[in-house]
Amino acid sequence: MSHLLTNGQLAVDIADIDSYQGTRFDRTGFITQVRLVGSGHTFCVHEYAGGFNPAGGSGLCNEFGLHDGMGYSETRVGEWFPKLGVGLLKRVNEDGYNFQYTYPLEPFDVDITADDLNITYVVHARNTKGYAARLVKKISIQGTSLTMDYELCNEGSRRIDTEEYIHNFIGINDQDAGPEYKLRLSVPVRFTEVESDYTSGLLSVQGCEVNWNAKPSKPFYGKLEGFNGSDHSYSWELTHKASRAGVRESSNFPVAYMALWGTGHVISPEVFIRLSLAPGEQ
Repeated sequence: MSHLLTNGQLAVDIADIDSYQGTRFDRTGFITQVRLVGSGHTFCVHEYAGGFNPAGGSGLCNEFGLHDGMGYSETRVGEWFPKLGVGLLKRVNEDGYNFQYTYPLEPFDVDITADDLNITYVVHARNTKGYAARLVKKISIQGTSLTMDYELCNEGSRRIDTEEYIHNFIGINDQDAGPEYKLRLSVPVRFTEVESDYTSGLLSVQGCEVNWNAKPSKPFYGKLEGFNGSDHSYSWELTHKASRAGVRESSNFPVAYMALWGTGHVISPEVFIRLSLAPGEQ
């Protein structure tokens, strides 16, 4: 069953690990909604405008290894490879790894402990071709802040090289993306690797701020360059003017890169961290 964290100020809805049926996102700590209790402001939406889809993302959901499946290149068709936070996935063809494809799945075993303010997931390692990792994720609330703590331990005989990010599916009070929104960064930024002229025309950057020139009519995407590496701790803040509400994310790990994705009903700032662990490291 789903779990609710609440302290009278903040309420966080977390889906059961079996609710999400895809093989992309971490099944643990799959946060479908965050709301301020007093004002009623909500901050999360589903990936698809039509509502919850068991194969799609919702709210704040993270992913390990967006671009490369761990050990995928050495896995033959019909064999299994691991996806952190998900389970063992079966390679089905000679094509490259595709994060949007739903692979046959053998889920990892997960232990869960929870109370009103905290929930902790322990994902047990399952050795496959020398790859094995134990993941501990704790989500807690205090005041109007939500904190996510991760511990990843390499319990296999092979080095783990991967990346992790949270795909923040945000729509403040279910308001569509557009000029009412503003994204503020901690340092001046610029777009790199913008996927199309459409994105370039839709978004404008002024110093530390990203603005929308219109409501999006189709998906947009670009990478943001500015605080990559260890020179700056990162933070970003997305606000909606009419709602007089916003959400801020911050941490102190070195940023590999940041991307901004969205479409008509959702805005997703995504901050990536690279992870490289020798056997026994955590």
